[in-house]
Amino acid sequence: MGHIHGHSAHDHHGADDPGALIRWPRRYDLMVAFMFAGRGRRFRGYLADVLGVDPDDRVLDVGCGTGTLALVLAGRSGPKGAVIGVDASPEMIAAAQAKAGGQKGAPTFQVAPAQDLPFADGSFDAVSTSLMIHHLPEADRVGAIREMLRVLRPGGRLLIVEFQAPRGRAGKRITRHLFGHAMADNTIDEVAAVTVEAGAAGVECHPSGVGWLGLITASRQAAES
Repeated sequence: MGHIHGHSAHDHHGADDPGALIRWPRRYDLMVAFMFAGRGRRFRGYLADVLGVDPDDRVLDVGCGTGTLALVLAGRSGPKGAVIGVDASPEMIAAAQAKAGGQKGAPTFQVAPAQDLPFADGSFDAVSTSLMIHHLPEADRVGAIREMLRVLRPGGRLLIVEFQAPRGRAGKRITRHLFGHAMADNTIDEVAAVTVEAGAAGVECHPSGVGWLGLITASRQAAES
């Protein structure tokens, strides 16, 4: 999963700063485990199902955090496939590499921002990103999703997992206190609209089975015959 609090490095971290956990991978993993309340492994398997990862697929996980989802995706793509995880945080990438442990068929990880992916057009069959888009500056969000579409092959699949802010006033106030305005005001519908603006095809929102998360599926426009 993408790290909940950070995809751009900041030297100072206030309550509204999305970089609050960027240098603390262990704390990040503990927070994720707490928020999923024991359902994390099952949920990540469900994400691999939704993304439709098949053996031999090349898959990119953008904002991979400590690499937990990328490891699940690698298990689906198999020894003939390939999974790459990228994150803007060197600390997160170091933690992901340690977690993968160099085992055969494990994902590879590298530092890279979502807004400037270091891959050729059409390099991947599927791209996932989780809990990352809402932490980007609003001006960068369309461009980041365009980058994800660019590196997909025509017809390739995109999965965006995003925080769905509580709709009630009390829930919003608690979320704002814990995580800042970026999460308290985030809605899956807004992220879907950005995905459409970026040029994705077949954009659809889905319930995730986890109340505070929503899913968006989309694809790169198929090549014209």
